[in-house]
Amino acid sequence: MTQLEPIKLELDNKSVEAILQAFDKVLLLADQRRGELADANDWQSLAYGLAAFRDFKANLDTLIRAIEDNVAETMPGKKQAVDGLGLLEKRSATSRRWDSEGLLQYMVRDVLDPDRTGEVNYDRMWDLIEALKKALPFTASLGWRVTALKELGMPVDNFCETTYGRQTITIAK
Repeated sequence: MTQLEPIKLELDNKSVEAILQAFDKVLLLADQRRGELADANDWQSLAYGLAAFRDFKANLDTLIRAIEDNVAETMPGKKQAVDGLGLLEKRSATSRRWDSEGLLQYMVRDVLDPDRTGEVNYDRMWDLIEALKKALPFTASLGWRVTALKELGMPVDNFCETTYGRQTITIAK
């Protein structure tokens, strides 16, 4: 079985560009070695390389997440244009746990009996259908449409628990 040889790299400077160029060199050398091992049918060495690169990828993902957190913490405002890079935007993932039955009952009552008299106004049935079409989760997420609910005057916070996730950074080039 062929052993993978460690590669020594000398960085002229510590700039991001120099580090990325070093990564590119390592990737090219690793791909060349992969080809040699594949041509030699050395599947065991390829398996060791696969495991090593999966570990490397996990470590790289951890580094990327740390950099993204640093950018999110230090970037002023929600959107920033960066010359040569594009538009950076901070985003926060949210998840909601809904009391869908309670919300549906509230919507039906609010639309069919807006004055809370206890009398159902069946002439407003089409209004109810339209309100439901706007707010029901007819999407893959199965989450109620929060903006539509708010536009309909529904007290969204009374019917869901919101959990905020970590901030992420998108880069639009």
